[in-house]
Amino acid sequence: MNHSFLEKNLAALPSQLAEVVRNQKSTFGTMNSSSSETKISYELTKSKTGDLTLELDGVWIHSRFDPKKEAERFATELPHDGSERIYLLFGAGLGYILPYLISKEKVTIIWMEPYPFFIWETFKIFDFSKPLLEGKLILITGEGMEDQLTEAVKGKGTHPISFVPHRGSWQWKEVEYQRLKHTAEQMFHKKDVNLATLTRFEKIWAKNICYNLPELSQFRPVSDLFGIASRISIVVACAGPSLSESIPDLVTYRNQFLLLAVDTALPILTSFGVEPDLIFSVDPQTLNSQYLEDYSGDAILVFDPTSTYLSLRLDKGPNKGFVTSSPFPLIRLLERTGPSEIGSVPFGGSVSTNAASLATLMGAKSVFLVGQDLSFTKGLAHSKGAVLEERLNYLESRKFRREKHNYKQLFALPRKKVTGNLEETYITNEKMLIFKKWFEDHAKENPWTNLTKFGAKLEGILHSEFVKEFASDEGEIKNVTYLVQSVRNEIHNKLRKEVPFFDKTELVSEIQSTTEALSEFVTTVKHGLSVSQRIYNQIKRNQINPKTFSEDIKQMDSIDEQVSGKKGLNEILSLGIQRVILTITEGYDDHLSLEEKENTQLGVAKKSLLLYEGLYESVRSTKRMLTKSLYRLL
Repeated sequence: MNHSFLEKNLAALPSQLAEVVRNQKSTFGTMNSSSSETKISYELTKSKTGDLTLELDGVWIHSRFDPKKEAERFATELPHDGSERIYLLFGAGLGYILPYLISKEKVTIIWMEPYPFFIWETFKIFDFSKPLLEGKLILITGEGMEDQLTEAVKGKGTHPISFVPHRGSWQWKEVEYQRLKHTAEQMFHKKDVNLATLTRFEKIWAKNICYNLPELSQFRPVSDLFGIASRISIVVACAGPSLSESIPDLVTYRNQFLLLAVDTALPILTSFGVEPDLIFSVDPQTLNSQYLEDYSGDAILVFDPTSTYLSLRLDKGPNKGFVTSSPFPLIRLLERTGPSEIGSVPFGGSVSTNAASLATLMGAKSVFLVGQDLSFTKGLAHSKGAVLEERLNYLESRKFRREKHNYKQLFALPRKKVTGNLEETYITNEKMLIFKKWFEDHAKENPWTNLTKFGAKLEGILHSEFVKEFASDEGEIKNVTYLVQSVRNEIHNKLRKEVPFFDKTELVSEIQSTTEALSEFVTTVKHGLSVSQRIYNQIKRNQINPKTFSEDIKQMDSIDEQVSGKKGLNEILSLGIQRVILTITEGYDDHLSLEEKENTQLGVAKKSLLLYEGLYESVRSTKRMLTKSLYRLL
């Protein structure tokens, strides 16, 4: 054992991580931060070969005979073909496997460890300072493991990943190490979902924001709603399979709450005569406009700028309301024309997460969720009466029945099991589990109660029933009804303000100046595209003329500098080229051929070419879309 190793290793860690290892070197605690921690004593013992080992609660963390040979044998069984690879270790005990993994070429080792004392003891046995400084060995421990893991794999998006559970650690505390594996699975699945979403919707988001600008200039900011409902309750109606079974309760207690419905739930509610007060719409797909089609009630729209522009151009449907801000810079064209901020609503990937967040921001004393199944309740993919189901009336044939469509949706993603509120088991999928985790992660700071009849249990969120939460006394009902109606009137009065929040003249000026800037910028970008193509071709053909190549590199440096100087325009254009940006920054290099991956110089040239191709396309399309919106404003 070498204490000089310990200090060298700790010095190679980020200071915050080193502090965690120092402070918790002999602390046993679960990954749940609310759990109590207890100090225990442990003693390392020598194996038959003289190497240190450890017994905890009757479990040998390493072999009692030869820990190194045990580790070497396991390391040789792990896949390694000479290409870039990540080994993700769920525990490593005293680290005997690490030297064997570090010796492999082109590998990154990530060690997730819920018990830092293992790291402390490992650091006294081995000198890992060099691989720690080089980033070949990455340690993850303490709070926020999912965030740490996200950072650790940044730039390695397409590297194969091998999950490596440490046998001794799992035998000792299987639940804790199983939780690590679940955290990793969730994180990687979330990244895959986010990437798939970006790939599918990046251009649609940009198009919708541009085309929505004329209509949104007549909306009010969602910040007008913040804090408005402090005296009342809000029910958030989602479109889960059990929503239709909650209709009787919604009807019975309708006057005692403000009803905020997600757009997908609107046809279901109105078909039963239940009128919402607010409708939240966030989906960019054109299908979502059909949820609002033919609606003629008094409900007010809460609209995300990236939602489909068709929703605001319906002959019938909600055409007044509140607009939310957006993380995408294009919204600043609108935001700069108002006297204050629009207001942001946290989102977790689905309209139901946005709606629940808005209800909290409105200051409701209680927020109730209904139709939030997050599972395929009773074998249904969506609630009866949903638009998708109604569309099947026109699609059904002898060879295509609605049951077949429902079956396909149930099996579109790998099926998972989830526990309900009465310990019953439901079928769900990983996408819905992401939303489930979002609700659970945000439960502490939000006054949510789940009134959903069936479906997945939301840990940390009280499950209840309408009859327990709403008044039955006539006097109390009358008082609550009055308060709800007062808030409803106040919301409608916000929309009747004579002075618009956004200045239409200023918006026209903003769009005009932006399109003019894009017209100038496209020349620079086109030049960059031409030069990057020449550089790429010279490297690919191995026909580099030193003089012309040097001149091209100088030109490219100058163009890069000019382009990077246009920060505002680049932020606007980035929305349409997220996939290209991820290729460059996150290592999602499926745009690159095998030759480009193996030839570093060629790979760099290809990424530069991809960037300018993406920028050139984005400049032209953004200018075209903004010009169309400008015509509609004039």
